[in-house]
Amino acid sequence: MSPTVTVPIYQTIYRLGTLYSGYRLVIAFCLVIIFLITLEHQPVHYQYPSLYFYSLTAFTLIAALQMMLLKFYPHGVGRQFIGFFIVDIPFLSTLVFALNGPNLAISILFVIAVFTANFLLSKNKALFVTLVSVIAIIYQQFLGSFFDFSNLNNISNSALLAFLFFMVYGIGQIAINRFQVLESLNTYQSLELFKLQNINRYILEQIEVGYLVLDEKCKIIVSNPAACLLLGISPLYAHEQYHLSSFQPDLYEILKDAMLRDGERFQFESHQSSYTVDIRVQKLIVPHQALTLLVLEDAQKINQKVQQLKLAALGQLSASIAHEIRNPLAAIAQANDLFISSDPEQQTILNQMITKQTIRINNIIKDTLDMAKNKKTHTSKINFQEFVDDLLRHDLGDAQEKIKLEVQSDVWIYFDDSHLRQVLVNLVRNALRHNDQNAEHILVQTFKNESHVYIDVIDYGKGVTKQDLSQLFQPFFSTEINGTGLGLYLSQTICEANQAKLIYVEQKQQGACFRIECPLMD
Repeated sequence: MSPTVTVPIYQTIYRLGTLYSGYRLVIAFCLVIIFLITLEHQPVHYQYPSLYFYSLTAFTLIAALQMMLLKFYPHGVGRQFIGFFIVDIPFLSTLVFALNGPNLAISILFVIAVFTANFLLSKNKALFVTLVSVIAIIYQQFLGSFFDFSNLNNISNSALLAFLFFMVYGIGQIAINRFQVLESLNTYQSLELFKLQNINRYILEQIEVGYLVLDEKCKIIVSNPAACLLLGISPLYAHEQYHLSSFQPDLYEILKDAMLRDGERFQFESHQSSYTVDIRVQKLIVPHQALTLLVLEDAQKINQKVQQLKLAALGQLSASIAHEIRNPLAAIAQANDLFISSDPEQQTILNQMITKQTIRINNIIKDTLDMAKNKKTHTSKINFQEFVDDLLRHDLGDAQEKIKLEVQSDVWIYFDDSHLRQVLVNLVRNALRHNDQNAEHILVQTFKNESHVYIDVIDYGKGVTKQDLSQLFQPFFSTEINGTGLGLYLSQTICEANQAKLIYVEQKQQGACFRIECPLMD
């Protein structure tokens, strides 16, 4: 391994070295026990029993000393790892010599030592350990034969073991390179995660909305300064967990027995805080954990925002009404000024103009009042095919021939009957006005999927231009001279009151499509 390693890699290497030191001591102790058990058969198993036993004894003591040194004095770890192999290679070579050549048990121990060197030492040092092991295995046979205390019968086994050392070294280097890549990737991901956590923490600290995350035992997992301020508690450390009862017992008493649903809201007051807190509950889906997010806001600020929005909406509505009424009033005033000095024929025309503008003002007032009534909805189960047939007979009798129906017989929706009638009449009349003169009909069709029922009212006119799309459902917006611009806005409001949506769907060819989306009945 490279001397310049990151902290996580260093810790991994240290743990591996600790395991290897324990392994050395256990193996040495086991070999001593095996030797003592097989003492009666020493001439059969060992060529030099005394050398074998004393080598094992010495290695056991040295291994125990090195293990204690690594554990209680973890300094100069790299040098201590080098010391492991300075002891291991001569020791294993001595055992091979004492057994008159390599056998399976000692060969495995030698291979493990060479393989472990790849992880605990640098590449060059691991290669040096491998070469020394090869030399120790091969040349002891030649030296033994030269000094006439061994023969060359085991030279083939030694050569095979030496080849195995090189193979193990190569495999070890491939493994350690892969390990380094994975460790570097893990370190990089850990750093990125740490950066992301810091960013999230910074955002939570800056926003005015309070966030409090609790586990199933009401322990505080995450909190931000805004939440602590609203609850009247001291700021909590981000890396520690606290029980809610220790800091805010009033809130704990409410939560411990309450079966709070996702999306539920309630207001909370405590003697610890001067704030009236609006709390919204949100259940978090986290693996192996049931967490609850409490979103806390100052109720007074919420009320202020609501009032500001109401005033802004009222101001906008008033300005729109004044603008819409001003034009017909100006026309009436102009006609009135010309009326006195006009001849009878012109007076008739002016009288028609005044009547027309008066009707327009009355329509504006009527639609505005309808919008302001905000009637309660009384939803009921409606078979749409039966409903639309009745609608054509009683409300659209003059336009039946111009309306084509493609309605499924099994379409049922929940809707207020009068509301649905008002919306469809408005959409159908609107489609008839904008339909192409050469078109024989407009289309009313239905279809459904697993979650919604869709009701489309389609004409074949010019459609809605792109510049008008953004204002399509705004109050008092109309492309017609005589229109009040409240029809689509009122229809959309009615749909929302019935848990439905009214949207515009662009057509591939010419025409316009207004779609009502209703939740599918269970």
